[in-house]
Amino acid sequence: MLTGNIAILLNLSSVAITAFVLVTMLISAIIPLVKNRLGLVNFTAQKRTLWLLATAPWWIALCCVVIFFPRQNTASIVIWIENIAHWHHIDLFIFTSWHGFTLIIAAVILTLLVSTALTQIRRHSRAMDSLFSLSEVQPINRNGDDTIYSISLTTPAAFTIGFFKPKVYLTTGLLQHLKPSALDIIIQHELAHVRARDPLFKSVFSFFCQLYPKPTRRILQQHFTLLTEQLADSVVTRYHDNLDVAQTLISVAKKQRNLPLRCDSFQISHFSHDQITLRVQKLLSPQCKKSELTLVVTGLCFLAATLFTASTIDSIHHLIETYFIH
Repeated sequence: MLTGNIAILLNLSSVAITAFVLVTMLISAIIPLVKNRLGLVNFTAQKRTLWLLATAPWWIALCCVVIFFPRQNTASIVIWIENIAHWHHIDLFIFTSWHGFTLIIAAVILTLLVSTALTQIRRHSRAMDSLFSLSEVQPINRNGDDTIYSISLTTPAAFTIGFFKPKVYLTTGLLQHLKPSALDIIIQHELAHVRARDPLFKSVFSFFCQLYPKPTRRILQQHFTLLTEQLADSVVTRYHDNLDVAQTLISVAKKQRNLPLRCDSFQISHFSHDQITLRVQKLLSPQCKKSELTLVVTGLCFLAATLFTASTIDSIHHLIETYFIH
């Protein structure tokens, strides 16, 4: 048994986990209703909204701890929480209570999640090392850029890999079958991924999505992947006509058949693999709507979800304690 501030923090942490589950269920119910509207606003609004949706359970759970754990002395904390939330013995933490089991289960799940992510990274790294060891890799000197390499593969492909020092790889099958203008479009696209560090942020985003149910996780990841590709496409349109970029995208997609890499990996950004139709439509009709209202509504929804969770968690807490030991 623990007492004092540590006990309060552990008890509130278990309550925060309950809030996390509640918010995850709430967002999972909302996502199917709003997924088709994400593409109606500009890229900045989409990016902020997706990151907010992916991380909302973590932030709202943290807000619940902050709300119920003000910076006061222990006695005042106990009185304040018991008056507001009607939680009894908040300053006592028993490891065999439901609070203790909740923390243990959450710790196990988080450990498995991190272990799985690290295992996937190591497996992917070994696969890439094996690929590079079996294929000749040569740097491509282009305007002094040392991040572009050619790899001797017959399949036309271009991709960016690397978390902290991402690099662009173009297969010889691609280099031999494209005109210089189309090749420059592809290189500019991949360099946009390099500057944005998309492989790193895609992996981080994927990690935050792992605790969502599979349908919700798939929707969030698909939208984020599409967004990173559309952002890279928009960078290319500063130097090339939109129609030329769309034509190159379609041309490479037609040439690709059996890509010798896992295309579903969040650690790779491919030029021509993800949601080609939507990317071409965006290039041909680059409508950009104002997003101030969307951002305001998103912020208000986040605030409403926080207040709803903070006000509901008291009832859920008492419901749980009806069947389990405090």
